[in-house]
Amino acid sequence: MLNKQDFVAIIAEQQDTTKKEAAHIVDAFTKAVKTVMKDNKSVSLVGFGKFVSEYKEARTRVLGFSGETIEVPAHYAHKVKLSAKIAE
Repeated sequence: MLNKQDFVAIIAEQQDTTKKEAAHIVDAFTKAVKTVMKDNKSVSLVGFGKFVSEYKEARTRVLGFSGETIEVPAHYAHKVKLSAKIAE
């Protein structure tokens, strides 16, 4: 598994730039996605994937291991759906 430094090095090489500039690019991308997700909106990047915020209604749930009933409040669930083209 690659860490952030490895990923930054790949971007720096591909874009023929410094690692410092590539780190700024990665940080800007992650910050932008976080900002959009905090606003409970979604981002679609064709050929890469979707960062999706889905609203979930409040509901009652039964815990399988104890049989206890709990109330799950309404909330937003954040998901990433990768494009099928990403493995190409």
